[in-house]
Amino acid sequence: MLEELNIVMLGDVIGAPGLEQVFVKLNHLKKKERISLAIANGENSDDGFGITQQIVGSMISYGIDVITSGNHIWSNRDAEELLNDYDYLLRPANYPEAAGKGYFIKTINDKKIGVVNLMGRYFMTPIDCPFQTLNKLLKSELKNCDAIIVDFHAESNSEKQALAMEFDGRISLLAGTHTHVQTADEKILPKGTGFIADLGMCGGIDSVIGMEKEGILEKIVTQTTVPFKPSKDNCKLQGIIANISLTSKKTNSIGRFSI
Repeated sequence: MLEELNIVMLGDVIGAPGLEQVFVKLNHLKKKERISLAIANGENSDDGFGITQQIVGSMISYGIDVITSGNHIWSNRDAEELLNDYDYLLRPANYPEAAGKGYFIKTINDKKIGVVNLMGRYFMTPIDCPFQTLNKLLKSELKNCDAIIVDFHAESNSEKQALAMEFDGRISLLAGTHTHVQTADEKILPKGTGFIADLGMCGGIDSVIGMEKEGILEKIVTQTTVPFKPSKDNCKLQGIIANISLTSKKTNSIGRFSI
């Protein structure tokens, strides 16, 4: 009987350089850490914006089980079709009327693991309340899950902290995405919920949040429109590894990595 679950969560995968990091490093990491569930945010995987059917297939073949997203999931025209076709490709659950779903339940050795994707509202699109959305899911679709993991795609670290604290003890783990800068605040909250404000990213670290710095600097300095390209400089795979109890639904351990 499975009593504990080792999971890996990867930060936003930035274009081809990020995908290459997943391809090269994830399989070894999963074997070394005995990972049973791998989650990655894929909304920036198509040259920095959106995702394609080919990339969905690649990420699954590289060992990803669930692909989360955020505001950039809508960057490609076929986003609605992809979200409807692949139940393990998520969009934030608090979009009021949108294709696809914001949660996925994966069964591992008869244990139900719920993965939820939410998006913040501070400095972002003012969509439905993530607090109310998660509360409703916990009382309905996710009420029989043995563990619940949340990717909270948000700009504000305070909003991420607040959501984790509000649901401390009701969810197993909350990890933030979107800002692409890995935070050093991983912890287990008083009632057992694991937390980190941002997982970081997979891609070129010597960049401006994953994009080549030259284009970003030109745009900021000149205020002109400049095309962005994913950086290949000093590429890393960033995220966390956590151990979750499937009896208490709490996080036993959480640690970040940048490899």
